[in-house]
Amino acid sequence: MLRKSRWLLILLLLIVLVALSACEDSGNGDISGAPAKMEKQHFPPTDTKKGWIELLATDGISSQDNLPCVYEEAESVEKLEVHMKELSTASLTYIYIDGHIVQMEQGGDELSFQIQLSKTELRKGIHELAVVQYQENNPETKKVEFLKRANYEVKQIKND
Repeated sequence: MLRKSRWLLILLLLIVLVALSACEDSGNGDISGAPAKMEKQHFPPTDTKKGWIELLATDGISSQDNLPCVYEEAESVEKLEVHMKELSTASLTYIYIDGHIVQMEQGGDELSFQIQLSKTELRKGIHELAVVQYQENNPETKKVEFLKRANYEVKQIKND
């Protein structure tokens, strides 16, 4: 009896150690396990029929037929607010800007979150944000189940 409980205890400790190592976080928006982290992703030319996305920026909202605008400033932290509906509750949601993964989210039918834009995402010009869920929740297949895109623009502040 004692021998059996000892083996169960050892097995339980091993399971806990494996679970803890899987939960390790770099503390900086860890996107390990994301599809080809540095490689630019290309998506089908048309969005899926289901779903809805809205971007809120410093100046504008994408759902109001505006091109939301973010201003490029040397010392400010710019964020983009994202709202989505009609997502699969069983799949991870991958967020890309200009084809590069920036964030992953897990959530329900509706999601709202903010993205802190990096220097690359704050270069002057128009940028595309794509929200993607993959078939069977597997980005390696590159088979898109959900795809919605919205653009935002980065402008320089004019000094009068």
